Amino acid sequence: MGVLIAILGGLLIQKLKLEKYLQPDILVFTGKKQLLQKYQGKSIPLKARLKLWTKEMTEITKKIYPYVLLGVSLGALIHGLVPETLVSQSLASKSWWNVPLAVLLGVPLYANSVSVIPIIEALVNKGVPMGSALAFMTATVTLSIPEAMMLKKVLKWQLLAIFFGITTVAIILIGYLFNLPL
Repeated sequence: MGVLIAILGGLLIQKLKLEKYLQPDILVFTGKKQLLQKYQGKSIPLKARLKLWTKEMTEITKKIYPYVLLGVSLGALIHGLVPETLVSQSLASKSWWNVPLAVLLGVPLYANSVSVIPIIEALVNKGVPMGSALAFMTATVTLSIPEAMMLKKVLKWQLLAIFFGITTVAIILIGYLFNLPL
């Protein structure tokens, strides 16, 4: 279901022609046409391609690295300050608002999906429903403030808001789906 929502969201963004909301410098790159002109229509040597790819990768990395470092640092700081018991006690009920709350609690945190697995295991063992735990985990990975800071480097606010909106709705729907009784 998550893949289906991602595909539909991507198609919607493409249909609405939202490329104008990408940061302008992210679209500046040497394309195939420019390379073919340089090599007068001949096959582009692999060495030249590798040199170009390395140059562009280095430039992009230099542009976004400070934001990644700042985002991860901020996430680690918040992660260390928010007690696990606050999260588990808030999410242990089986109320309708449990999944949206799980998403809201996950937003200020930042973690990769592998490092948050032990936290999710502890939450489920403390009575948090699986859908709510998954919503919390997914929000920490995709909707976190540090993630937004990193994405802001390549997306303008409008596209960032659309991305967060689609992702939030998808996380909540999937959380409710996993919380349904079998």
